[in-house]
Amino acid sequence: MRIRLLCVLFFSTQVLIGQTRVFTQMCQADSVTSLRGISAVSGEICWVSGAQGKVYRTINKGETWENLSPEKWDTLQFRDIHAFGKDTALVISAGLPAVICKTVDGGKTWKTVYENHKKGIFFDGFDFWDSNRGIAFSDAIGERLIIITTTDAGDTWQESSPENSPLVAHGQGGFAASGTCIKTFGESSVAIALGGFNATLQISHDGGHTWERTFVPIDFGADSKGVFSVDFYNNKLGIVAGGDYRADSLSGQNLAISHDGGKTWKEIDHPETEHRYFSCVKFVDKKMIMAVSRFGGVISYNSGKTWSAVDGSFYSLSLATDGTLWASGPKGAVARIIYK
Repeated sequence: MRIRLLCVLFFSTQVLIGQTRVFTQMCQADSVTSLRGISAVSGEICWVSGAQGKVYRTINKGETWENLSPEKWDTLQFRDIHAFGKDTALVISAGLPAVICKTVDGGKTWKTVYENHKKGIFFDGFDFWDSNRGIAFSDAIGERLIIITTTDAGDTWQESSPENSPLVAHGQGGFAASGTCIKTFGESSVAIALGGFNATLQISHDGGHTWERTFVPIDFGADSKGVFSVDFYNNKLGIVAGGDYRADSLSGQNLAISHDGGKTWKEIDHPETEHRYFSCVKFVDKKMIMAVSRFGGVISYNSGKTWSAVDGSFYSLSLATDGTLWASGPKGAVARIIYK
C-alpha cells in the first residue's frame, strides 16, 4: 500500500564565499527512519531508502513523499538505492540476507532480483555505468571481496570468480554508511573504498575483471575507521572521505584528492576539515565539492583548496542530471540543496 506523506518545508541560508549562498530546503519522508540511501533523478524527483526496509519517492520537489517500501522485506536495511527515472529503481540491503529489489512501475510492485543467505554476506553498495551495466560488492568472506555484476539493468546478477575479486587485508571491509563507498566512472572504471586496519581503494578499469590497490591518507587502524566515500569527477580527478564513524577523528585530515585516476592521493589540509569524520563526499562540478556527516558538513568552491562549514546532519548526497543536489539523513530528513 502506498502512503502519501505531507512534507513540512523550511529554508536556511548561509553565506559561504563572497556572494555565494547555499539554500537548504528541508523536508521529511517520515519522522523516524534512518535514510542512508539516496538517488536524485531531477530537481523534482528523488528516491531515498533506509532502515526497516523503507523506500520513499517524491515527484514534486519534496512537498509530498510516497512510501513505496517492498512489503516482503520490512526488516532489512536498504542502505543504497539507484533510480533510473520516475518509475524504475533498485535497492540493495546491507546485512543478512543480501537482497536486491527492482521496480519498473514506480514502486507499485517489486521483484527480488538477487538474494543471498550465505553466512557473512554483507553488501555495502552498488553503482551503474549506464542503464544496463552495474556492479555491487560485499565484504569478504575469507580473503576476497564478493563482486556481482549485471548487464541487463539489474534484472539478473552474476558473481565474479574469486580469482577476479579483490584480495583484501584481514579485517578490511566497506562501510554501508551512505551508498557511496563504490563509484563507477568513465567507460568501465570503478573504485571501492575500504577501511579497517588499512585505508585503501580497490580500482578496476575493465569492469571489475582485474583490480589494483592504492593506499589513501585517511584515518585507519580500527573497524570503525577508513575510507567511507569515493567520487570521481572524470577519469583523472577523484576525491575520498572518511575517518572514524564513532566520532570526529583524532587524526589530522580525512579528505584526500587524486589527479591521476586514483593511483596516488594527496591529503587535503585545511582548518575547517581537520579532525572531521565524513560519511559522504560529492563533486557538484569540477570546482564545487561537498562533504557531509551527521556532525555537519563542509563545502569548497575551488577544487578543495579552501573549505567552509555547512550546517545540517546528513549521511549521503546525490547529484541529479540537472545539477540539483539532494541529501538524506537521520529521522527521515531529506534536503534539496540550492547553491548560487
